[in-house]
Amino acid sequence: MTPTLLGRWETRFFLFAILGGIISLVVSLVLSGFKTPLVLTPFAVLGYVFLFGLVWDAIYQNVLYSRWDRDWPTIFQVLAGIVEGALVWLLIHYIGLPGAPSSALPLSIFLIHYGSIWLSIFVVTQGPLRIALPRWRFRGGEWF
Repeated sequence: MTPTLLGRWETRFFLFAILGGIISLVVSLVLSGFKTPLVLTPFAVLGYVFLFGLVWDAIYQNVLYSRWDRDWPTIFQVLAGIVEGALVWLLIHYIGLPGAPSSALPLSIFLIHYGSIWLSIFVVTQGPLRIALPRWRFRGGEWF
């Protein structure tokens, strides 16, 4: 399946809302010790990864359509995830984004948070989602 841009965005929205929301809640409660300002930081990071991912998906889709087979090997998806995470980390750490103070977000916590979200979404889209929702697969990743 080669996802459409709308299919990428819809899948990103639903999986970030469900899997990303659950993982962000766990990370925020475990790592912040229930301190109110720090509880919201993982959700801010999740939001920034989602928003930057929308732009990244548009770029990725344009590059993908320039290839003759309109598809990329899985390793390119992994590399795209690394670039996306590095971009968000650099923006948070060096530029500073509202709601995600770099002092409250060491690299180790960011890697655990981002890595677990990215890995869970990658695994779900590579297997269970394709099996459970065959129409999703044949409609270019579009849900509606």
